[in-house]
Amino acid sequence: MQTDSGFTLLEVMAAFVIAALATLVLYQAGFNGAAAASTAARYQEAMVRAQSRLATIGVLTALQPEQLSGDDGGGFRWRLSIAAEQTNGPVTLYAVQLTETFGNRQVTLTTRRLGPTP
Repeated sequence: MQTDSGFTLLEVMAAFVIAALATLVLYQAGFNGAAAASTAARYQEAMVRAQSRLATIGVLTALQPEQLSGDDGGGFRWRLSIAAEQTNGPVTLYAVQLTETFGNRQVTLTTRRLGPTP
């Protein structure tokens, strides 16, 4: 009596399909991870740009009620809103909101600053 050793064609094809599916899943996971890392880096860059621009309010940009916007380069745009909240003699409390936009995503920082009454 002779026994055949080895795999049948059906078993080989099933193993090939399983290996191909596993490879596709690993490729997709790697691609999704790279895309998430890229998006996180863009958020971090937007945050740094927004913090930097916000630091200039009251120094390079006067504290007065206004709305400004502009292009930051690299696909980033900014929008600044300054509104007077409360006035107490020569000093006014201003609400400052800065939004940094990239693609369809955005980072918004808000703060309050004391400045001269206009």
